[in-house]
Amino acid sequence: LVVKMLEIVSFPTTKLTPKRAAQHSNMSSTGDAAQAVASVGNSGNTAVAAGTIEIALIFRHGSEKETLQHNFQECIQSVLQYTSSPLRIHVVTDAASYAVATKLVQNIFKANDWHDKPLKMLHVPTEGVELLSEGAGSAMVGVLQEFFTSRRNSYYRDPLFFFSLFLHNILPTLTQVILMDVDVRVVDDIADLHSHFSKFQPHHVIGMSQELAPTYRHVLSAYRINHPTTTLGSPPDEGGFPGYNSGVMLVNIPALNSSTIIASYLERKLLEERCNYYSFRGNLGDQDLYTLIAFDHPYLFYTLPCTWNRQLCQWWRNRGYSLVFDHYFNCPGKVSLYHGNCKSTIPELPGPVSANKVLQ
Repeated sequence: LVVKMLEIVSFPTTKLTPKRAAQHSNMSSTGDAAQAVASVGNSGNTAVAAGTIEIALIFRHGSEKETLQHNFQECIQSVLQYTSSPLRIHVVTDAASYAVATKLVQNIFKANDWHDKPLKMLHVPTEGVELLSEGAGSAMVGVLQEFFTSRRNSYYRDPLFFFSLFLHNILPTLTQVILMDVDVRVVDDIADLHSHFSKFQPHHVIGMSQELAPTYRHVLSAYRINHPTTTLGSPPDEGGFPGYNSGVMLVNIPALNSSTIIASYLERKLLEERCNYYSFRGNLGDQDLYTLIAFDHPYLFYTLPCTWNRQLCQWWRNRGYSLVFDHYFNCPGKVSLYHGNCKSTIPELPGPVSANKVLQ
């Protein structure tokens, strides 16, 4: 199949209000809304080359925030620089921000005089994703927000930060997708990251790197006091499990959708029981949910090398954890992806021409 070097596809931002089943394992939309969701995932499939890598990221409010624009531009540019495979990037955003994303990507190609970078960019309207907070799905999202974005002004309170749970509706034609935050810079071939899908065992649903900070040591403070021998929240060099970071996720969409275990954690009764057991309250959206599930069912998750999500945040270093911080922060090996979480500065990287020079 022939893929155009750069193809940008936009879709109408149809308002979606699907009826959803009460149980996650049976979550499906019906009627016109289901067709509207499917049109987003199905559009553009006529020119998908063999070996195409599917990537999805959130760029909401990108038209209003220069920092977000910069991060999006640098993220996409870095992925393109090193890729050996055709790419389809699904941008979850509003119409105005998609127009900005389109301009940024066009400028990247122009600035670098790229003619051999096969990229198709698709718009996934946020109006479609807002099905998370409507109809029968609203109760479930409300419960997740209660336990994992308990601060009402939390950045992660937006229902979009649980959209991984609805990928089977949002991107219905896909089976594998890489979810990435926009504050990442890739310095290696994204095909190497995608190759980790081939290492998934049948029981693996999601692949993530471990958290490189004592975030969950802090979240589990009360639990660790009452369970002094636990390894949960401890650093890997002590044989511990520090939790996961969702800045980069490899998702097996059918496996996630059909997992009855993950579905059970979306019900208030079990979620409340497990959160109370671990004295767990979080503010990081689906990252907290998956980490909590991994405490009980680690076999559902494939652990990516930290080099594919080299987090740079050191917020916890001077907040009571200076003596143990480096046990978490250590990440040996050649870095393939830098993650500037908590607004951390990403090192200056050698690479292509900055598109900033042609933004005017």
